[in-house]
Amino acid sequence: MGCESLSVALAIVLLLEPCLSLACLQCDPNFASHFSSYAPKLSRKSWGLGVVPVAGRRLRGWVQDTLQELNLKMSPEIPTKKLHTIATTVYEKLDMLFKNHTYKPGDLPKKLDSIFEEQIQMLQDAIVDSRLKCENHCGVNHYEAISCETCNATKPTCFGYNCESSEKWKDALNGLYEYVKNLNKEPEVWASALRQVPAFSHCTAKSPDNLNFTSIGDTLSKNWLKMMALKDMEEDATLLQLLEPSC
Repeated sequence: MGCESLSVALAIVLLLEPCLSLACLQCDPNFASHFSSYAPKLSRKSWGLGVVPVAGRRLRGWVQDTLQELNLKMSPEIPTKKLHTIATTVYEKLDMLFKNHTYKPGDLPKKLDSIFEEQIQMLQDAIVDSRLKCENHCGVNHYEAISCETCNATKPTCFGYNCESSEKWKDALNGLYEYVKNLNKEPEVWASALRQVPAFSHCTAKSPDNLNFTSIGDTLSKNWLKMMALKDMEEDATLLQLLEPSC
């Protein structure tokens, strides 16, 4: 028997985790207890004709829809504290939603959609903001996070152009080269780890031997010079379209 053939209430309680992939909110330790409590409240109340199936689909698809709607051009990795803060906000809104007895017909699905969309915006902002803060440094930097796709602890790598002098920029490039060279030596693992560094996200190289560090350095230096010029003019450097090194 598949997910769709089960009753809505039972599906929400029993099949939420087995039938769906992981996605952000489900990585919070309090997710299961909160979401499993909504199904009984949904099934025993008179919410109006057609409301229960629609609301049930929204709750049942919450996790899968979240990952799809995030629609980011970067890995969905978020600091654990930020995830917990967002999750707590969502739980509070949903808990309050199911305590209210005064909805007009059709209001419940609309309110669920509103909470869902607000959650998406909060997650997007937190993921992007964390990456930008990481990149607001000079050279290779890392931060502690959790993957919305696997719920595993991660340590995203970024490369920042915020170097105040040519000497610091040179040190940043040398640090980047050393970091790249010291990644896992197995070709497939090395190639995957390399693509986790934003400057190399498009790379197809299988080993450091395939990289032309002189060419890469020239390209990244052009980005740095443009960044410094924008900073001197007090322009928004985040709008700069960065050049991608050939690799």
